[in-house]
Amino acid sequence: MPAQRLGRGSDIGAFAGRGAAGRGFTAPFPRGQQGRGARWEQHTKADYGSRRGNAHRNGSQPNQWRLSPEGVVYAIIGVNGLVYLVWQTSITRATGLHDARMYTWMRDNFAVMWANVEAGRVWTLLTAAFSHSNLLHLAVNMFVLHSFGTDIARLVGVRRFMLFYLGAAVCGNMFSAVINGIVLPRITGDRSQAMRPSIGASTSAVGIATLFACLYPNASLLVFFVVPAPAWLVATGLVGWDIWRVLSMQQSSVDGAGHLGGAVAGLGYYWFRLRPHLRRLR
Repeated sequence: MPAQRLGRGSDIGAFAGRGAAGRGFTAPFPRGQQGRGARWEQHTKADYGSRRGNAHRNGSQPNQWRLSPEGVVYAIIGVNGLVYLVWQTSITRATGLHDARMYTWMRDNFAVMWANVEAGRVWTLLTAAFSHSNLLHLAVNMFVLHSFGTDIARLVGVRRFMLFYLGAAVCGNMFSAVINGIVLPRITGDRSQAMRPSIGASTSAVGIATLFACLYPNASLLVFFVVPAPAWLVATGLVGWDIWRVLSMQQSSVDGAGHLGGAVAGLGYYWFRLRPHLRRLR
């Protein structure tokens, strides 16, 4: 089987422990929203699909198909788990039965690299974000998703959260394909980078964590589950680490370019989509 970047996000889980007591997380209000939580909640819960959503407010029947913020996060985790099982089946067939057809199909359709994009398989910009090659990789990314995703989904609504999750995946994977497949090979002369597949949900996970840090910059996180630090400092440190990874141009199992793309998506969503609403509520 070809060499494979073992995914993204093997380090971000170390920074995902949240330093709050009790069930889940008791975060401060977003920037500038101290004392305005009820108004912000009314504005952002329009897309839940519940009785408080748009359909109910407009007098029409609410949607029959609904997911709570917790439900949508668990649904994403479930899809990632199913795709992981397919990957494991393909790897087992390739190594144990010497039948690489399934693995080749998964690499061509569920892993991102410039060669796939150039061949017209643009869906890999999305499907790669549901792919994991080993259990630890899957567990770390799903832990980050569960740690921050429920809070974000509760804040912006389920449908907006899903669109953001998928958008961060596409943005991160595009960064990965372009930087690893075009930019770095032109600088180093090593064209093999364009053929190295990259997989993992950390494009979306980093995007969600970055958005969380923008909304709750002073929230206490536990670095390596021990050292407390504000969310803004943790996010800044992770972005700086990934910038160093990309600029150092060293071979690594962690795709720093994909992480940076996810961070850009999170920062962009906050700055252009949420920040204007927050400013109007001041």
